[in-house]
Amino acid sequence: VVSTQSTGSSGINAEYGGTEEEWPDINPGDLISSLRNRVGSVESVQRSGLLHQPLTVDPTQKKIESISESCAFKSGMAGVIGYGMGIFFGVFTAAIDPNMSAPTDRPQTAREVYREMASRSKSYGKSFAFFGLSLSGAECVIESYRAKSGVENSLYAGCLVGGGMGLRAGVMPGCVGCVGFAAFSAAVEMFTYLS
Repeated sequence: VVSTQSTGSSGINAEYGGTEEEWPDINPGDLISSLRNRVGSVESVQRSGLLHQPLTVDPTQKKIESISESCAFKSGMAGVIGYGMGIFFGVFTAAIDPNMSAPTDRPQTAREVYREMASRSKSYGKSFAFFGLSLSGAECVIESYRAKSGVENSLYAGCLVGGGMGLRAGVMPGCVGCVGFAAFSAAVEMFTYLS
């Protein structure tokens, strides 16, 4: 608790530490005039009505914010973005390595290449959309349940989704999927947190 009595620079030094050179004497009048020059006078702020108008939130804006922060919206957006990324990767991989379902010695026609790109894009799009939707949804539900935000939520969500996807092949692939997806989710979370 800071005392209300004037302590001077020696009081500031005693309370907050430091030397006289680090805490020069501050004249309150100079400080107020400096702030007034930067911000403007109190009268100009009052004249503009900023101090008299209470801060109100539009109900429509509040509803939009609650919808955009819901788990369903976040999962849906992750699914849509994942589908778009899957289409991009499908077109990219089909252009680099066009695998025809029935290879022949004749060259591929443009129609066959287009069909291959479309089928691969749909396949990749579905996979990426499912991955994004399930991972984002699991992380949002876990974060809502724990009422905490952090790397742990990504670990739990990655383990849940990876284990669920791996369990279709057996228990051991489920465990490997759990560990792998948890490590991947934590790495992505740490990368976004640090950058």
